[in-house]
Amino acid sequence: MKKKHINYIIIFGLFLFIIGSFSFNKLQDKERLIINSEFSLVLPKLNVNMAELLVSLKKVNPNVIFLSSIGKSKSKPILFAVSRYENSKKEKLDTAFYKYTVDVKATKLGKSSEKYKLISYSRYKKGGALLYTKVSSPMEGQCSVMYYFMKNNYNNVMYEIKLTAGISEVKLLKTIAEKIALSVRL
Repeated sequence: MKKKHINYIIIFGLFLFIIGSFSFNKLQDKERLIINSEFSLVLPKLNVNMAELLVSLKKVNPNVIFLSSIGKSKSKPILFAVSRYENSKKEKLDTAFYKYTVDVKATKLGKSSEKYKLISYSRYKKGGALLYTKVSSPMEGQCSVMYYFMKNNYNNVMYEIKLTAGISEVKLLKTIAEKIALSVRL
């Protein structure tokens, strides 16, 4: 009798575990932010859509397709953006990353571009994903952490996620950006 009771408890526990697993996956999909028909991600905090600022930003950089504030750090907003870059021919992400991001200096910021600094860049594996990242200071006192993506790492479309805040927040930005990068689906 006790053995039968233990079996029921085990079966019931497995049932709850399976149901919980499906619920967790559905919860993650529910929180998934669909940027366009081919790109989605999960933001770690509630985001504040900045549609009006996006319209102004598109005048300077028409590749930006999403802009949000994902929280504050030292009472200033942490800005999050997604950009979509398209080329006429397909390339490997490895080639595009160096050719169009690492080796390119920002020029659309006018005089502010003169203060642009590349802080670091790297390619590394984490959680089964190959990640491409760059850290820069677009202007004095600011820091941007970016990650780059291509479907199957070979395409004519490259996506960039970017977090921007004060330069003293680079460690926090790296942590948040990596979490978001690992959630990207193409």
